[in-house]
Amino acid sequence: MSSPLRQCAVERLKKIYSAYYDIDIVDDGTPLQALCAYHLRDSQYVLMKQAELWAAESHEYLFLWSLEELTQESVEEIFTRVVTQGEGLVRPHAQHMYTYLTAVVLYDRADSQALEKLKKLKKRREYRLSLHGWMEFRIAAVDMSTAEITTNRSGKILVKDLRRMVKPVIFQDKGEEKTQ
Repeated sequence: MSSPLRQCAVERLKKIYSAYYDIDIVDDGTPLQALCAYHLRDSQYVLMKQAELWAAESHEYLFLWSLEELTQESVEEIFTRVVTQGEGLVRPHAQHMYTYLTAVVLYDRADSQALEKLKKLKKRREYRLSLHGWMEFRIAAVDMSTAEITTNRSGKILVKDLRRMVKPVIFQDKGEEKTQ
């Protein structure tokens, strides 16, 4: 059962992400709400596109989760599903630079051991000594009661943007004044 606050935050994130990501709504009876895919291809060419000097592809697959309680088991389930499903989406080749497999988790309450486990999660894979790029797992979990964000090491870059996106939802619901 999704709380109205979490559901509002999920909808806000989907709306914001839809400007940059292709969003597939997931309705499989699990806490996974959406799979968001971002693809970027950058290249340089001379005179015509057939005379390409270089090209680089970057991808991100963002899995948006909504949980009432974050437990050690749910952290393990999220990690396993994101890595398993995400690795199937990675297509390494000479122009592939990187693919991020990102999990964003919204929760109402959490077990302290689950948050410690989340901080230690990591998965990185290099393809052909990084000549065909690399893949990295990152995760950020947002406490919907306090707006506190917990991440693994590679997920720290997500904190600033996530805070900006979910804080208005959390504090608007509580009737607190927005501070910058």
